[in-house]
Amino acid sequence: MKNNLPWARKKKHFGTRVAAYTIIFFGVWVGLLVFPASGEGYMWDRWPAEVEGVINFLTSLFFTLFVYLTARLARTDYSLTGILATAAFIIFFCPGEEVFFDRNEAALTELLSQCIVPFFIAQYNRVSQKDFHRLYLLMLLMGIFCSYTHNGITIPLCCTFVWLAFQRHERFFRQACWPMVIGVIIGTGLSIIKKWDDSLNMATDLEVISSVTSIAIKTLWETKVFVISLMLTGYLLSTRNGRKDILYIFRRHYVLSLCCVFSLLTLPFAPLGIQNAVTGVCFFSMFWLLFLCQYLFVKYIKHKI
Repeated sequence: MKNNLPWARKKKHFGTRVAAYTIIFFGVWVGLLVFPASGEGYMWDRWPAEVEGVINFLTSLFFTLFVYLTARLARTDYSLTGILATAAFIIFFCPGEEVFFDRNEAALTELLSQCIVPFFIAQYNRVSQKDFHRLYLLMLLMGIFCSYTHNGITIPLCCTFVWLAFQRHERFFRQACWPMVIGVIIGTGLSIIKKWDDSLNMATDLEVISSVTSIAIKTLWETKVFVISLMLTGYLLSTRNGRKDILYIFRRHYVLSLCCVFSLLTLPFAPLGIQNAVTGVCFFSMFWLLFLCQYLFVKYIKHKI
């Protein structure tokens, strides 16, 4: 009987996940069918009615995929409540969420682009201690593509991987993740070179740095995800047990936590533009807030609060 318990738990989790993602998929799909489109730029303004169903299907599929990747990365996919809460987090807090359900080319591109980020970081975590010699070229290209096409996250992601490489320098090239790290560095370098003049001014002119910092902070204070995550973090840091919780969460989600820290530290320079820098902070703040809420919810369930 005891040998069957782990399998029973896995089967239960699998059934819960299938039910949750099915609810999300059909919830989005039905919502797109029921609620009429408004505004300009919708695909069916120019294309046949058959395309409407395809666009609705792809939007529902990409959004469900984004929730799936985010929930796995945040480890909130063990319950129906956790998965549905992750979907709600994305709808309310993810940068770019205002175009997710616009049912046009930009919506599909934005959703697919958002899926690449948690997928890439999850792959980094998965292969960091494994060996995939035959996939090194693919991993290198994945790192270049992800960093070069995501200006909002490339600087903090690159800083995080360089820091991790420095920490693990003795065994760095014995880990399978090193091609992804090299790819991110190359992609980040290409992004900065593309805007070399602006990047050089940002890095050398103190007046520009001060101006960019003030504008970026003012913009961040108008974003709900940054403000809520900052307030909740400050509240936890004000207590001894809260500081222990913060440290535990930071270590448990080390890569994304470092990305959040570096997104704030590199904000004054913003070599790829203020809007991209603010988007990066908000994106990683969404994950940090999700980690905090998940951990506090689990403690509440276990009657530890």
